[in-house]
This record gives sequence, structure tokens and C-alpha cells, in this order.
Amino acid sequence: MMLLLVAIAGAVSLGRSISLPAIALRRRRTVVDVGGTARMLLIGLSAGLSLAAAMELAAGELDPGPAAELRAVLRQARVVGLTTALATEDGAFMRLFHRLARAHRTGAPVAGTIATFIEEDRTTRRAAVLEKLQRLPVTLTVPLALLILPGFILLTLGPTVATIVSQLLGRLL
Repeated sequence: MMLLLVAIAGAVSLGRSISLPAIALRRRRTVVDVGGTARMLLIGLSAGLSLAAAMELAAGELDPGPAAELRAVLRQARVVGLTTALATEDGAFMRLFHRLARAHRTGAPVAGTIATFIEEDRTTRRAAVLEKLQRLPVTLTVPLALLILPGFILLTLGPTVATIVSQLLGRLL
């Protein structure tokens, strides 16, 4: 019984030692997904929340870095107003916040602005992926020329060359 408890305690501590560095590594690699944040804001606005309430809700779902940026804008908005706070932001969400400030200032529908931003962000990401895919054949030319083609030639001509060499060595000896 005691051995079983020791084994369980060891397994739990081993699981913790593996998962904590993985979580820390994931947090270090946090990349601000502006499109995902915009989708969260759109969901909040679609549910009838105000822009500030949707931002607060989205901040609760984000990683600590982006959430802190959203909360900083909301704190500034309590002092200078939401439009000014959005317009003066220069962080990772700058493109989205400046559009939201313009929509808020002009009275344009904020949900429509966010939907347009999401579509443009998706189009931009798709174009970047397609550009990488178009460069892929050029990138693969070097491994193809240096590794695959010599191996193929050696595979097809190797037995013939080995036979010729062995016949020549047999005649010389």
C-alpha cells in the first residue's frame, strides 16, 4: 500500500515537472492574435455588450500580455474617454483600435468595422501563406539538386558501375 502511494506521488510530481515548463514555454511564445481578439470583440458586441464591456470580456480570455494591453486601454478610457484611449494606443492592437476609434467617433457601426477588420486580417494572412507556398519550390531546389538527384543517379547507375569495376579488377589481378 505504501509503495502504491509513493508511486502515485512520484507520478504526480513528474507530471507537474513536465507540464510547468511546457506552460512557461507556451507563455513566452505568445504571439498577439489580433484577428482572434477581434473575433472575441465581435462575439461580445453581437451579444449586446458595449465596446468597453466586450473588451473587458475579451481581456479575461486572452493571455496575460494582450490582456494587460486591453485593460490599460480601458483604464485610460475611464480618464480620457474610450475614443481618445483607442486613438492614442500604439501597441499590438493599434490597427484595430484606431479603426474602432474612427468608428466610435463617426458613429459608424462598431460591429461592422470589426467584421471588416477580421476579413482584411484573414485576407492578409492568406496572402502571406500563399507567398510562402509559392517560394517553396525555389527553396526545395537546393535539397533536390544536392541530395535527391545524386542519390537517384547512384541508385540507378551504381550496380552497373560496380559490375564494370569488379570486371576490371578481376582482369588486372
